[in-house]
Amino acid sequence: MRKIIVSDASPLIALAKLDLLELLFVSFSEVHIPQAVVHEATQDRYRNDSNLIHAFITQNSSVIVHENQANKTYAVYRNILDEGESQALALADSLSSGILIDERLGRKIAKQHHIPVVGVMGVLLQAKTKGKIPSIRPLIEQLLENDYRLSARVIQLVLKRAEEL
Repeated sequence: MRKIIVSDASPLIALAKLDLLELLFVSFSEVHIPQAVVHEATQDRYRNDSNLIHAFITQNSSVIVHENQANKTYAVYRNILDEGESQALALADSLSSGILIDERLGRKIAKQHHIPVVGVMGVLLQAKTKGKIPSIRPLIEQLLENDYRLSARVIQLVLKRAEEL
């Protein structure tokens, strides 16, 4: 059985910049997104990635948008993180699912609350493993050219796992 995932904005933006949002369905049967994340990821409609995310959300029945939460769980996260990350973590907690998030602090908080974490690099590794993409290195280079932050350590680890060193 395949898993569901809750997404934060940054991974959606990164995958849209690569025009590879559909890779989410290599590993996940459904993508759940809080309304705050939708707003964050699509508010600048002059950007191509924003339009790609909007189309991905509106044209895909396996993408479910949720109203923002205002419960105690959300309030705990909101004291530490931004609105989108807080909403995504609260939704992942309520759905007992993992979270697609790349920001270091958000990943740390998720792990502290026992929420499984995956990032863009995990999505790309899974896609390569399943033969959906031939190589990860050019995608990493493209992300870096678009000012996506990836540590040298993460890049080396991913390229090693992808057998592209």
